[in-house]
Formats: sequence, C-alpha cells, structure tokens
Amino acid sequence: MRPAGRQALFSPSRREGVGGGSEAMTQMPANNQQGNVLIYSLLTIAAILSTTIVISNFVQSTIKQSRFVNNASSAFYAAEAGMEKALFSVRKKDIIPADGDCDVGSQCQLEINGEAVAELKLDLKKNQTVQFDLFNPGDNTKSSHVESVKLNWQNNGAWLELTYIPWSVGGMVLFPPWDESIEIGELSAQKMLFSGGSATVNAFSASKNYRVRVKALYQDAEDLAVNLYSLDNLQGEHLAFPNFLKIKTTGSFQESNQTINAEMPRYAPTLGLFDYVIFSEEIIKK
Repeated sequence: MRPAGRQALFSPSRREGVGGGSEAMTQMPANNQQGNVLIYSLLTIAAILSTTIVISNFVQSTIKQSRFVNNASSAFYAAEAGMEKALFSVRKKDIIPADGDCDVGSQCQLEINGEAVAELKLDLKKNQTVQFDLFNPGDNTKSSHVESVKLNWQNNGAWLELTYIPWSVGGMVLFPPWDESIEIGELSAQKMLFSGGSATVNAFSASKNYRVRVKALYQDAEDLAVNLYSLDNLQGEHLAFPNFLKIKTTGSFQESNQTINAEMPRYAPTLGLFDYVIFSEEIIKK
C-alpha cells in the first residue's frame, strides 16, 4: 500500500521470470551519453580554433613588422644617399644644392637652410678647438651684425681660449708678411682667455667680419654653448650663425619615411694642428 497523495519517483518495470517470479530493471537513456560526446567535441573544436586564431594573428603581425623594417631600411638608405650627395656638393664642389629632389634615383627630398643654427652646442675636449665664421662667404660686403658672443660651459676647471681675426666689410683679407720687427700687438689675430664656466665677449663690431676659434685648456669644456647677439652685453637680436648649414634629407619607401639631419660649417675648419708652433734659435729652411 502507498500513502495517498504521494507519487513514486520512478516505476521500475517488472519482467516475469521462469519460475513465475519477477525482476526489476532501471533503464538509462542512451541519448545522454551522445550529448556529452557532442559537448566535448564542441569544446575541443573551439580550443583548436582559438589557438589557430592566436597563431595566425602572431604570424600576420610578424610579417607586417618585417615588411615595415624592410621599408624603413629602404627609406633610410634613400635619405643617407641624399645626405652624402649634399655633403659632397658642399665640400668638394663648393656648391649649395637647391631644395627639392635629392637626385639619387630614389624618393628623397632635400632641405638646406643657412640661417637655422641659432646656437652652437658641443663637448670640447681638452686642447681641441672649434671654429665658427662670422661672415657671408658668398658676399664679403655683408656684415654678420655681431656685437657680442655668449659662452657657457660645464666644468669650471676648464678655461677657454678665444682667438679671432677681424677684417673690414667689403675689404680684402690681408696678412702682413712676417718680419722680426713686428710686435705681438701688431698681429691681426686677437686672443682672449676665460674661466668660470661663463663668459660674455664684447670685442666684436658690426662693421667687421670675423673668423673665431675657441680652444679648451687644462680640462674638457663640456656642454659648450655659443650664442650671438646684435648688441653689446648680450642685448638686441639673438642672431643665427651666418656660415653654418642645416641640411635635412627625407627618404620615402611605400608607407615609411626616414629623416637625417646634419649641421655643418659652410667651409671645413682649419685643423687644430695650427694651434701649435715650433720655435727655433735659427731660421728653419725647407
């Protein structure tokens, strides 16, 4: 007997036995096992697809990066070729090329500015020199309009020796022949010494042109900065160096662009070898 209001959770089927008895059996659905296999298959396929997508993206990114590097290298070589040709034209042919195509057989653009260097910065080693020209090499009738020069450097133990040669605007540069009667004060070159990491030079005149050289003494003059001004005591207009060129070449290849910049004096400076002289008690003949 089963209490009223209750239902059996399952009803096992009964099978009659040989001796008239019965045997109860529970039947499990076969489609449950098939569903589990399907889920496992879908999860495996999803994992394989995810792995394939990740590997594919990595390979694609590597290919793009490799192509970008190759294009950038080609663009750099084009810019380098344009720079080398511009330097050869300035140094060997004494010709400033015009802005525009570099004319090197590849995509390259050239820009040259002779009034873009507003400050000369460098590390000047002990006993080394730097030269800058305050004149227009193409027209000696034009003045550089420089009245004062500012020098700043690191390392207070270093002294700076400033030497300059002046000449009048529009005139010829003449050096008197050497004679034993010439006194030091009569020489055209003027020399000054500075220490303390900073100096203001008011020895220049706007009515003259100059060639200036700066030499580091005793120690290295680090972070040396040279600035030009149109009036005494660093007043007036901050002037650009009249005899320095700023050269820029831009190479292109497909979607890549590479740029090379160079700053250089219009003419090659005098070698530091001429900072030294040989004294002899007798005349030296060659």
